Amino acid sequence: MYRLFLSFTLLSVLSTHAQGPDSLIQKLRTINTAATGKLLSHRAMNVFLSEAAAYYMSDPDNLTLYKNSVIANAAEGTLAIYHNMRQPHGIDEPLRSFLSIGVKANVADAFTAHSEGRPYNNQFGFLVKQTWVGRPRVTATAAQIQAMDTVRAAILRSMTTAIHNRADDFVYDVDLPKELEFDYAHKQAEHLAKSFNYGVFAFQWTGVSLYIPLITENFQTLPTASADPMSRHAWPLHLNISHTRLWEGSKFGRLFATLAGDVTLNNARDGYGLDKTGNLYIGDYKSFITPSIKGQLIYFPTDSHIGISFLLEQAIGDYHAMNGILGIPIVLINKRAEAAMNFEFQVRFYDMGHSIDPGKGLNGRTAIGMTAGVPFSKIAF
Repeated sequence: MYRLFLSFTLLSVLSTHAQGPDSLIQKLRTINTAATGKLLSHRAMNVFLSEAAAYYMSDPDNLTLYKNSVIANAAEGTLAIYHNMRQPHGIDEPLRSFLSIGVKANVADAFTAHSEGRPYNNQFGFLVKQTWVGRPRVTATAAQIQAMDTVRAAILRSMTTAIHNRADDFVYDVDLPKELEFDYAHKQAEHLAKSFNYGVFAFQWTGVSLYIPLITENFQTLPTASADPMSRHAWPLHLNISHTRLWEGSKFGRLFATLAGDVTLNNARDGYGLDKTGNLYIGDYKSFITPSIKGQLIYFPTDSHIGISFLLEQAIGDYHAMNGILGIPIVLINKRAEAAMNFEFQVRFYDMGHSIDPGKGLNGRTAIGMTAGVPFSKIAF
C-alpha cells in the first residue's frame, strides 16, 4: 500500500509540474501563428542575434548572449569570467535587457613572480554589466517572408510528429519541453543563417559595465632616488559605457561599429609617469581620474571566419595618450556551424601622439597581443 501511495504521489507531482505533449504542441502552434508574416519568431530572433553577435568577443565589454563566457587577454595578462543572470519569461518574448555578473583577475603576474622569486601581486575584482538591446530591423522581400512562413510551418509539422513519438518521455524528463521549445526556435534561426533569405539585418545594443577591485596590487615607489621606499596600492576602478551597432547583409557580411566612453581611477605608475629601476618606481606618485573615448570597427566578409578590426582610444587629463589596436579576429565554429571560440591576434600601438615619452621610437610603442573569447553553456533565453 505504501509503495502504491508513493507511486501515485510521484505521478501526481510530475503531471502537475511537467508539460504534456499536447500542451507543448499547442504552445508551438501559438508561437507559429504569432510569427506569421515575419522572418522569425521572437525567440528564434534571439538565437539569430546571439550567433551574429558571438562572432566578435575580444573584451569583457563585448556582447554575448550565452549563459557563461570566458575572455582571456594575453597582452594585459587578465582573465574575465561572466555569468548572464537572465531567465526567460513567457512563451516567445523578445530580448530587451539583461544583467551579467563576473570576476576578473590578473593571471600573467603569477609566472613572472615565480621566475623572479617574489610574492605574487594579486589583482582581483568584481564585474557587473547591464545591457539594453534595441529592436532588430530586418529587410526582406514578401517572397522571402512567405518562404520563411512555409519553412516554419514545416518545422512545426516535423516537431509535432517527433513530440508524439516521444510522448512517454514527458512523464520523467521535466526538461524535455524546454529543450523542444528551444529546438523550434533554433531550427528557424539556423535555416535563416544558412539560406541568407533576407536583405540586411540591423541590431544595436547599449551596455554599462563596472569593474570594482577587491584585491589590489602592491608596489614600491620613491619620490626621489635618495628617499625611502613607500608602499602603494593601485585601485583601478573602471566604468564603461558603450553603444554598438551590427549590420549583417547576405551580400556584404558583418560590420560592427562601437562608440564607447571610459572612466578609470588611474595613477602615475599606470599612466607611465614614473621611472622604473628594478622593482622600484621613482617619481611623484599621485592618483587621478582618466576619462577616455574610443571607437572601433570590426568587419567579417560573407561566409568568412576571419575578419579585421580597428580601435582608437583617446585618453583625457593627466594621462592623455592616444592608443590603437589593429586586430585579426578568427572565429572557430562547432559542428552546427555556430561560433564556439574567438581569437584575435593584435598589434597594439601606445602613445601614438608621443605625448607621454617623446624619446621612445616605434619599437617602444608597439606590442603584440592576443585575446581569446569562449561563449559556453546554453543561450540565456
